[in-house]
Amino acid sequence: MDKVERVYRALSLEEPDKVPKGELDFHGELISALLGEPVGDWFDAHVKARNMLKMDIVNTFLSGGPKVELVGRTDKGYPIYQDWVGNRWVESGKTRRYLKHGLATPEDMKQFRMPDISLFNTSGIERWVKQTDFCVFAQVPGVFDSVYPLMGLENYVKTMYTHPAALKHVVEEVYRFNLEVIKLYAEAGAHVILVGDDLAYDKGPFIPPRYMREFVFPYLAGEASQAHRLGLPAMLHSDGNVTPLVEDIVKAGFDGLHSLQPNAGVDIVAIKRRWGDRLCLMGNLDLDYLMTLGSAVEVEAEVRRLIREVAPGGGYILSTCNCLTRYVPPENAIAMYLTAEKYGTYPMKTS
Repeated sequence: MDKVERVYRALSLEEPDKVPKGELDFHGELISALLGEPVGDWFDAHVKARNMLKMDIVNTFLSGGPKVELVGRTDKGYPIYQDWVGNRWVESGKTRRYLKHGLATPEDMKQFRMPDISLFNTSGIERWVKQTDFCVFAQVPGVFDSVYPLMGLENYVKTMYTHPAALKHVVEEVYRFNLEVIKLYAEAGAHVILVGDDLAYDKGPFIPPRYMREFVFPYLAGEASQAHRLGLPAMLHSDGNVTPLVEDIVKAGFDGLHSLQPNAGVDIVAIKRRWGDRLCLMGNLDLDYLMTLGSAVEVEAEVRRLIREVAPGGGYILSTCNCLTRYVPPENAIAMYLTAEKYGTYPMKTS
């Protein structure tokens, strides 16, 4: 069974030959440590490292777009950037601090327009499709965490109550653009559409679910529907405690859900029992302690538990709850993936 079919079987809630596995991102420092050499050619290094860990998946993005300008420096020498919408921020290399947001007033929001789609391209996606055998995820934003950074979260929430029509205009502009992006991804040969939209933090949704159902979920459902119209499965990525939102995610039509962050209180076994006949689950390996600070023995034990408790019957893709960061020791990445390769073969025992 090839990698694409393996992932498709999982997304169809069937048992493939073995548990599919992969990451939404893979930091260059970890790749260099795994390969024992500096990352020269970025693409070749990623292919090598993913093959070393026997991954099935690569996650890709739209290329191009309006240029970000360097507009100054702070007293400490940190660069200050400005984007096409007027957001201005300080970049330290590790953190980003916004100085101003482009959509500061309801009037700004009413005049907002997304950039022309012709400024973007899918060259990176096409390369992965044509030159490798990975199942290629293509990531498109959702309409929550790609909208509130344009105005700031506090202003988003305030506008939601005081000027809902102005906020909806921004949401609908972003949504229209995202539908075009999904069409480009399908034409480029992507295998899965990944909608990336962080809807929650560790304690639960960023905004009350009833407002999610007005300003977010109808548009997420439209993105999932667009993927399906083009013959592609759709997966949603969201960090945080999404447990109160899983029913809405299922109703929106997504085939899969990624992150399932355990340190945010997400119980993947409970979600599997309740929604395993409707939703493929991907992720749940902890990055706060297990993958970053735990031992390889602890990693192996947790991978075996997930395979034992979540993988039977299909509908599970092994992954961390976000990505393989620079803070993951190489031995833990190896333990995670090679343990899954060893024990994740179907049919499998449930005890």
